[in-house]
Amino acid sequence: MKVITIANQKGGCGKTTTAISLAGWLCSQKNKVLLIDLDPQGHASYGVGADPVKIEKSIYNALTSAADKKTAIENIILNIWENLDLAPSNILLSTLEQELRDVDGAVSRLYDTFNSMSRDYDFIIIDCPPSLGFLTFNALRAAHMVVIPVETSRYSLVGISKLMNMIELIALKLRHTPKIKALVTIYDKRTNFSQRIQEETKEYFKDNLLKTPIRINVALKEAASAGIPIDRFNKYSNGAKDYGEVADEILKESRKIHLENFYKEKQAEKPAAREEIVTKTTSKMSDEHIFTFNSPGAKEVYIVGDFNNWSVLAPYKLNRLENGRWQKNVDLKPGKYRYKFVVDGQWVHDPFNKNTETNPFGGIDSVLTITA
Repeated sequence: MKVITIANQKGGCGKTTTAISLAGWLCSQKNKVLLIDLDPQGHASYGVGADPVKIEKSIYNALTSAADKKTAIENIILNIWENLDLAPSNILLSTLEQELRDVDGAVSRLYDTFNSMSRDYDFIIIDCPPSLGFLTFNALRAAHMVVIPVETSRYSLVGISKLMNMIELIALKLRHTPKIKALVTIYDKRTNFSQRIQEETKEYFKDNLLKTPIRINVALKEAASAGIPIDRFNKYSNGAKDYGEVADEILKESRKIHLENFYKEKQAEKPAAREEIVTKTTSKMSDEHIFTFNSPGAKEVYIVGDFNNWSVLAPYKLNRLENGRWQKNVDLKPGKYRYKFVVDGQWVHDPFNKNTETNPFGGIDSVLTITA
């Protein structure tokens, strides 16, 4: 089961169109697909022909803690057509954050729901609301892959860094890092402006940009109004062709992710087990490198990077010196390493190292090269 979350806090960038179109194409390739409408506005539900106003039970009922309203997710799923099911939304979903604000593990509620689900799907597609709140956090936590639609407009990349920071926070707090893929939408190849925005998006996301942009196409709007995915509405349209190519790209990417036990693993790995794995990576050919960080007011500082799978582990905690500096000796084999410091839970790059690279989350990683 592969979970793909479609997220961007900016409205009008094609999130719902992308979620519906991908779901349609994937199920047309004989994949069993569950479309999750996680937007209280219910646009994805409308987009496949379901009316949220008339729906008695929605994804809210699968996520709530209220005993008189809660039910298994299997009881709220609607079959739309062969190979495509829908977990619909309605306005009640907007009350969920307030309801679960003091509940332990609330940010993993959707993840846990998938974990307990008895039905088997090849893909779950999640359509997020245009915000970075509780619902989007749940969707990112549950995702193997996050697709970020970026429309070719003046403010297309504004706020993207906030979404990337949220994904990075999930990596730090929950030790879960989904694959990131950006998708250029509402693209008009006839204009220099669209081409420039596409280049800026490529520069921002680098290898994490899907190759096929979604061209401006009236058929996509007509399909949404009709409540039919584009491949069923007009499979010869540019919109259908573009989303078909994107679906093929995502299928290839999803095969690279090892998912067999994703929803069977524990919410948090045992530190001792992870530390044992890390210590085995050292060898006699290792070189000792001294990492130093200056922060007199910090309570604890860790070093994370390619050498320890970007995990906050006890063996990589820096020692505090009398002068307010922190220091740790790490054995590293020759090679190139990206790394950061984690200072009281905040990820920061090395201010004393000028060698940096932009990472897929929109942040900066420090780069260290150990020569033989």
